[in-house]
Amino acid sequence: MLAKDFVLYNLIILMSCNVLGFVISLLPIYFKRLLKYRIQNKKIDSKVFYGRLPLILFNIFLVAFISSIGLYFIFPIFDADLEFSFLIIVLQLGTILFVDDLFFYILHRWMHENKFLLRKVHSIHHRAFSPLALEYLYVHPFEWMMGYIGPFIGIGIISLFSPVSCWAFWTYMVVRNIHELEIHSGFKSSFSRWIPFWGENEHHDMHHAKLNGNYSSTFTLWDKIFGTLMK
Repeated sequence: MLAKDFVLYNLIILMSCNVLGFVISLLPIYFKRLLKYRIQNKKIDSKVFYGRLPLILFNIFLVAFISSIGLYFIFPIFDADLEFSFLIIVLQLGTILFVDDLFFYILHRWMHENKFLLRKVHSIHHRAFSPLALEYLYVHPFEWMMGYIGPFIGIGIISLFSPVSCWAFWTYMVVRNIHELEIHSGFKSSFSRWIPFWGENEHHDMHHAKLNGNYSSTFTLWDKIFGTLMK
């Protein structure tokens, strides 16, 4: 596989997940019967959501552009032969998710505890008190790009020991994006509540509602370790 093909597949995954996110966001707006499955009983203003789309779209294309350049140049650390090993995929996927989520926890908590960053940067994301799925991208571009450093740290660590599996990275992209859509959807959790330490919708929705605590995203483990878990 060539570097340009790798970048293209990454873009397809990214765009597909966000198109899905747009559809999920529209469901509670136009199908009022679904509101009973929402965590928070708050009115959804479609004009507010559509008004946020320009920033959301800007962030999508910003990360698509920058990540494409980055992935193109670091492609030599990936396994271009696309060797499929279930064990390697699982181990590398777990490593990227683990490192990325620890980085996200530290960054996210810092954004809250640093009053300047909270007021000038992170407060934009928290205008969505009861978010819709695609509003995970309703953030200051600086925050969005900082948050994207995490997986690259994980990839860098893996590359010290072995080539990085393209399959593991693509799986990470799907899992991470779908999970972000899920925890920002505002809907009650379904099967995810049975996965140990997995970040449930209620866990992150409470963060949006109360703004203090529940800083983890993928795993609730960090909130439990560092004493920031809200129930």
